[in-house]
Amino acid sequence: MRFLSLERLGVKVAVISEMSDGDCGDLGVCAAFCAGLGIDASDLVTGRQVHGVGVALADEGDRGRCFAATDGLLTAVAGLPLAVFVADCVPVYLVDPVRGVIGLVHSGREGVRQGISSAAVRVMVERLGCRAAHIHALIGPSAGPCCYEVSEPIADQFRGLGLPVDGRRLNLWESTGLALAGAGVPRDQIEVSELCTICGGRFFSYRRDGGGRRNMAVICL
Repeated sequence: MRFLSLERLGVKVAVISEMSDGDCGDLGVCAAFCAGLGIDASDLVTGRQVHGVGVALADEGDRGRCFAATDGLLTAVAGLPLAVFVADCVPVYLVDPVRGVIGLVHSGREGVRQGISSAAVRVMVERLGCRAAHIHALIGPSAGPCCYEVSEPIADQFRGLGLPVDGRRLNLWESTGLALAGAGVPRDQIEVSELCTICGGRFFSYRRDGGGRRNMAVICL
């Protein structure tokens, strides 16, 4: 699935793989998917995702690197592809078309709770000279508020943080949007795909299917 709204901002590629593309956690499938995008899979910059708030800045010398304990990736290097792997967690795409900076965030329940998306925006501003007002964000396919039910203690925890909860169902989309807006990203520059990985049947879902199959989100200037 391509996100044309981001590509119209000057991004070369902004995509997420679907079930029909195969499990991108498999190296061969990942390579074939990337080849279809005109990307060499060996160039992918990734992070060892730990559901934390670690954000890494990638430059030309980081082609093919997997950053330790990292859930957010940023770069200003044209042609350097960033990738995160998800199966219900939220992929958050970030683009500053003025500075020529992109980002990709893996934001699960813990990432939302700890503020990984706002942390990535802060790094864009403080380290890469971006202005939050110039940043566009897209909240990709992930567990939707229709399906993402958690235990009562976890629901209470989110409720206590002032995040949207309906009974025991979390709204990671709105929670992420609130975090981005709180970091200064204009609300009208925050797009939500509104595609639930659990009930939609289009993407791999850990909650629905179990196992380790993954969708791969990719962005490249």
